[in-house]
Amino acid sequence: MRIGIYFHIPFCVSKCRYCSFVSRPWDELLADRYRRAVVRELNDFAGARAPIADGVDSIFFGGGTPSVLPAEHIASIMEASQKIFAVMPRCEISLEANPGTLAKEKLHVYRSIGVNRISLGAQSFSDAELAAIGRMHGVAQIMESFALLRDCGFDNVNLDLILGLPGQTEHRWMTNLERAVALGPNHLSIYMLELNPTVPLYHAIQSGQCRIPEEDAVADWYLQTLDLLQSRGYAQYEISNFALPGCECRHNLKYWLREPVLAFGVAGHSHDGTARYANLASLEKYLTSVENGRSPVEWRESLGADREFEEMLFLGLRLRCGLDWDAVRKSHALDRMAACETALQEMAALGLVEWCSSKVRLTRRGMLLSNEVFQQFVRPGGD
Repeated sequence: MRIGIYFHIPFCVSKCRYCSFVSRPWDELLADRYRRAVVRELNDFAGARAPIADGVDSIFFGGGTPSVLPAEHIASIMEASQKIFAVMPRCEISLEANPGTLAKEKLHVYRSIGVNRISLGAQSFSDAELAAIGRMHGVAQIMESFALLRDCGFDNVNLDLILGLPGQTEHRWMTNLERAVALGPNHLSIYMLELNPTVPLYHAIQSGQCRIPEEDAVADWYLQTLDLLQSRGYAQYEISNFALPGCECRHNLKYWLREPVLAFGVAGHSHDGTARYANLASLEKYLTSVENGRSPVEWRESLGADREFEEMLFLGLRLRCGLDWDAVRKSHALDRMAACETALQEMAALGLVEWCSSKVRLTRRGMLLSNEVFQQFVRPGGD
């Protein structure tokens, strides 16, 4: 078994207007306290269980904005990880960064500790769109940061873009996409704007202060995106993710394939193969718990056969390769199997999924309506 490790870094220069992740503005003293807590959580985790023999082939620093931390903080967490886990020689080590938060010295430290993949949160190549969502960088800083990454030897770089931003038009979106592709990233993540009612941008839209594109227009732009990226050599391997050959994100694939990922830090969500569990989502509660020698785990859910089956369906169908239905039948002898297969056949008739021999996957239309498809396989109340 190969496992992944995730570290949540909850600090940003400032919080974007659409963001609902656990994050807060950068504070030097608090960040160092947090670093010490994460290292202690790692050590306490190792001390509470038998030695971990499984190899680690992916490590991901997400957030927040991990690149706002001093590089030495990332190095300290990596050092603690390598003492506990069997980090494999070709481990994919990813770090999320925002334009304007990188410097040559910082990137040299990243490379020296094994970071070999950077995910750069561009979000848009329009200064007006970036300002509308509260990003602290402009297009010039995206270009500078990307060039700096290449100059410092990072040959595996992802760009994030958001589709459906306030004021976005078809021309502006396709320009964003063309400018991103022109940089030659190894990987592109294209996310449709989704707003939680707790974020400022949601209320600005509800009150009419700003407008977002119509859903039908965004759907059309998404389909155009699929065509353009395919024509430029980027293969879609998941609803929102596209990669040049061999550059798929190994860590994120673990989530969709339901492989073990152990998460550390505030609000970290783990899957150890038999259960899912999550750390406290309050930063102060997380810090106090770890500093006092208590587990920061807030809840744990054991996965029964029924829940595993549901996850296999709604996570596996996110992948462009789809699911091998014959293999699903063999691994899950459940009473629900016939009903689920009937539902898939009905969705195929509606053009939402397609069958190729024993494999089933979402169609292009099905990817646009994926939530509706997935709801067919989730029973209220779980096991």
